[in-house]
Amino acid sequence: MTQLISTNKPSRFVRKLRKLSNEPKRFLIDSSGFRIAHRSWQRSLKLGSFLWVVVCFSIAALYFGVIASDRYVSRAELIIKQADQIKMLPDALSMLGIGGSNHQDVLLVQDYMKSWDMLSKLDKELGLKSHYQSDKADYFSRLPQDVSREDFLEYYRNHLTLRLDELSGVLTVELQAFDPEYGQRVVNLMLKESEVFINKLGHQVALSQLEFVEKEVDRAYQRLQDEKSKVLAFQNSHQLISPESTSSARLGVVSQIEGELVRQQAELKQLQSYMRDTAPGIISVQARIDALSKQLKQEQARLTGVDQDAMNEVTAGYLDVQTQATFAADLYKTGLISLEQARVEAYRKLKHLMVISQPTLAEDAEFPRRLYNLATVGVLLCLFYGLFVMGLATLREHQD
Repeated sequence: MTQLISTNKPSRFVRKLRKLSNEPKRFLIDSSGFRIAHRSWQRSLKLGSFLWVVVCFSIAALYFGVIASDRYVSRAELIIKQADQIKMLPDALSMLGIGGSNHQDVLLVQDYMKSWDMLSKLDKELGLKSHYQSDKADYFSRLPQDVSREDFLEYYRNHLTLRLDELSGVLTVELQAFDPEYGQRVVNLMLKESEVFINKLGHQVALSQLEFVEKEVDRAYQRLQDEKSKVLAFQNSHQLISPESTSSARLGVVSQIEGELVRQQAELKQLQSYMRDTAPGIISVQARIDALSKQLKQEQARLTGVDQDAMNEVTAGYLDVQTQATFAADLYKTGLISLEQARVEAYRKLKHLMVISQPTLAEDAEFPRRLYNLATVGVLLCLFYGLFVMGLATLREHQD
């Protein structure tokens, strides 16, 4: 009977599982690991190891409370707009940046502000490295003296905050400096250099196109002058202002001669009807007819013929040079129109960096955040200390 009772008795593992499911808190307190950790914690307190936490926290409190240098933040807000966008958008929406903000340009400005080119200009104009290396700042906050270019850039980026609002396209610039007025001057220079950068970047293509069109216009103007010189030379060589008008005048003369010749021939026939051919009247009329016929042949030869001085040859040559001159004038006129269009397009591509909020002059230091940093240090020290104690407890449990 006794043997049967011992067989039905639950095992130790099953009892622990039941205790864990019914009373988890009691299970944790009664566990050997908790007892070892509790004893290790008490021993560590007795041995004074917790004093290390107190000492480290005291050092942090001394640094953040007394030694740490104040860092002031100068803040500005900007947006990028093109000239045509500024005209097209209403004033309220334009200032807010809604509906026409060019996020790509803002991202380019954002990257440029974090670049070495910007940093080198700031250092050259305002001595940014000397400011960050000033002895007025504490040792841990200032920039080391023998610093490399990469470390200087990293230090600058750590003290620069750029936030972009994707909805409005507004870029907020925040720079930390040990002096509020100096920080304001640095941010002002950053805005000016950014505007020069975005104009240069967006205007290069337009300027190249404008320069090309100007060269083409100059070439068209020079060609027009050459063709005009050819027209003048042609007129001077033939002593004609307009061969077409001269041809028309000579054609009128031919028509008059032909009319007079027909009239004289009719008169001759009339005289021959009742007079002899040897009569003085008939001889006189015949002489006029011969003279008119000769004159008619000469005038017709001037109008048409194989001679280079024939009016048809002169007119054809004049039409050639005049056509080239007219084409050159049309080409020059088209070039002038293209030049004006290129200038308008260059203006449309001109971008403006609009400052919504001017760089502020800080009155209170925002950094370092003393209470936040002390709270963070305290939590981390307690966490490390707890992990250290739990580690000791685990080692002792394995040793037991």
